[in-house]
Amino acid sequence: MIENPLYEELKRRIILLEYSPGSILREKEIMKEFGVSRTPVREALMQLQMAGLVRIFPHVGSFVSDISFQQLKDVFEVRSFLVRQAGHLAAVRITDEELAEINEHVGRMKAAPDLKTVMRIDEEIHDIINRATKNQVLVKILEGLHDQAIRIWAFSKAENNYWNHVPKEFEDILAALKEGDGEAAADLLENHTKRFVEHIRAQFMV
Repeated sequence: MIENPLYEELKRRIILLEYSPGSILREKEIMKEFGVSRTPVREALMQLQMAGLVRIFPHVGSFVSDISFQQLKDVFEVRSFLVRQAGHLAAVRITDEELAEINEHVGRMKAAPDLKTVMRIDEEIHDIINRATKNQVLVKILEGLHDQAIRIWAFSKAENNYWNHVPKEFEDILAALKEGDGEAAADLLENHTKRFVEHIRAQFMV
């Protein structure tokens, strides 16, 4: 599938809250900023609606989706289940090249100069693990759930210290994948996800 650069940029802005929840996305302003016609803008907005990031109301406009505690529960309830499946599949299907790629990313994460870099590498490692399942349906679903998760994290204004433990978590996940231990990989990925949601939940409850 060919990615739509306009979709990717609008998605990035929504996830990182450069477009705040509930704000309107005006087609004419987007067309002017990016120098494109109405068609690619509408295609990008439709993709964003399918990803759960935008709500389109005919004859009214397109609005950035709201964020709620219920959404937090819904996203992570599904994601916790699916990351276990990803762990099981990746453990038996991952290639040496993908293992080396994860190892290189973990090294970069340890040396990352700032939080945004760590977050980006976290996403890239998850993408490698998901691709290693060789299941494109699972890859697409988990990609969308990860986008939602990062947006919720940004909205919650959660403490940055969560990320201090992430490199070690990925080292343990990598070791399980190298051993082909699907149950261990599944447990570690699920715990990684649960620690993330508990961290965010605490911010919502403040």
